[in-house]
Amino acid sequence: MAGIGIVTDSTAYLDEEYVEKNDIKVVPLKVIMDDVSYREGVDISNDEFYKRMREEDIFPTTSQPSAGEFQEAYREMSQRYDALFSIHISSGISGTCESARSAASEMGDYPIEVVDSRFTGIQLMLFVRELVKARDAGKSMEELNALTSRMIEGGELMFCVDTLEYLHRGGRIGGAQALMGSMLRIKPLLYLDGTIDALDKVRGSKKALERMVELSVEKAGGKRVQVGLTHVRDLPRLNELKEKVSKALDCDADAIVFNETGPVVGSHVGPGTVGVAFFPVV
Repeated sequence: MAGIGIVTDSTAYLDEEYVEKNDIKVVPLKVIMDDVSYREGVDISNDEFYKRMREEDIFPTTSQPSAGEFQEAYREMSQRYDALFSIHISSGISGTCESARSAASEMGDYPIEVVDSRFTGIQLMLFVRELVKARDAGKSMEELNALTSRMIEGGELMFCVDTLEYLHRGGRIGGAQALMGSMLRIKPLLYLDGTIDALDKVRGSKKALERMVELSVEKAGGKRVQVGLTHVRDLPRLNELKEKVSKALDCDADAIVFNETGPVVGSHVGPGTVGVAFFPVV
């Protein structure tokens, strides 16, 4: 037994091969349809979920993992590691961190650092990837904490939704409520930093992408950044966003990472969503 194990949750939408290769423990959140609860990434795939969302007249709900599920994950990982670094979806939109902290408190003197990432999705994925690199380089728990604080402090996550209806119905709309009732062709630009809020509104999908890139440049402030992109069932717009972002931001285009937002977050933002996340290279 040696070193630090990394725990996250399913809303990081990490590739299964990457998870296995780096021995990351992923605790799944759940999506509920027709009173049946499905563990994200375990019981239901993106393809199946979005097909049902499109074809069936149901509105999914979501729920956090229980403290017991986290405790089971921590006990398993404690057999292999001296300590655990557990980083999760923002506490402003989910109770996942609360469950994790409750479980950690039941683990006696075994060291577990539970961190509220203030983000989710592609930004959480970026954070985990950097933590794996630092862990593998032999960094201490204190150094991982310091790295995470810098990433969170400099992090940005912006996204454009096709409609605010999903956020409104799911109760996660936050400050974006002010944009409800806008004309049909208005595309809301939102951001997540703890909670979801409105950033801007643009007429038409093409202008929305352009504006998101402009805002990314403003917020990056000329710093070199690590970038991630995400989408919900809209790969063409993701590719268009990649082309624009790789030209506009000071980043290594080959190092840009991607994922598709899965059922738990996808049920709140809806199909047609695209997003960009970044933080200064540290």
